[in-house]
Amino acid sequence: MGIGGGFVPWIWRDSVALQLTAPGLAEFVKFLPEIRNGQLSIERLYFLLPLFVAMLALPLLVENKQLDLPIWLRWGLRLTVMPMALAALSPVWTPAVLTSAEFRLQTVLAISAVGLTVIAPLLRHLPLKILLGLLCLVYLAVLALPAWQFTLVQASIAEAYHEPVALGPGWWLVVVGVGLSLVGIGQIFAKTKIPTNWWEFLSSR
Repeated sequence: MGIGGGFVPWIWRDSVALQLTAPGLAEFVKFLPEIRNGQLSIERLYFLLPLFVAMLALPLLVENKQLDLPIWLRWGLRLTVMPMALAALSPVWTPAVLTSAEFRLQTVLAISAVGLTVIAPLLRHLPLKILLGLLCLVYLAVLALPAWQFTLVQASIAEAYHEPVALGPGWWLVVVGVGLSLVGIGQIFAKTKIPTNWWEFLSSR
């Protein structure tokens, strides 16, 4: 999901200059005439939601004691957070830009993801099923919000490109990533006998 959310084009064209990843799309829409003149209002950071979720959730999950992943895999997956955090930042890395109102949230989330990567081993006893349950709810937003925002600007982007546009391979990698994650979460829950007390079920380790 993080790869699709940050590095693979959501709008694909044969010319690399016309390809837009999710971060590129979040920047590109700012310059559409309908956005600039106030005719259309969108939340451009919704395009980055899959990237944000991946980089924040990954450190907590891979280090969780109940998953008991090999140390080499835990380190490898935690290191992938670094390029995701960099992709989430403003294209211009100056202190004034990174701390400006427009990019402050992106900067805070990127720093938080790196911080979680460092301290994740200290959080390995967090209840896994609560984490996974919350993640399932977040996945609804991961799929719905970027798709919704794209429908709002699709016609404007098509006009700028002088041809129809649609969500491309990066978006579908996000969809596949969410689907595979849900299958894995379902398997984890299926291996646990559900007790009468639902809170005990969610918080059991």
